[in-house]
Amino acid sequence: MPCSAFEQLDEKQIAELAPDIVISMFVCGSVDCLEISQRLARAGFTGRYFVLVPDLPDPQIIIDDIADSCPEIDIQIVTDLPST
Repeated sequence: MPCSAFEQLDEKQIAELAPDIVISMFVCGSVDCLEISQRLARAGFTGRYFVLVPDLPDPQIIIDDIADSCPEIDIQIVTDLPST
């Protein structure tokens, strides 16, 4: 699902979709991965959330921020992105 479609979903609709895995870019449309994880958590999501990020000096910062805010989400950071 593209970011623009996800942005239109409310928590009830996300809960009805009941995804096991969510994959997004670090910034997806007008929201970032922290906002996405918070919406997922409010929808009852407890699966794996993969965040695609550019090479960062310390991606653990992203993991820590999301884990602090949404401990029920299994956050995975993917930094080894192919060049475009």
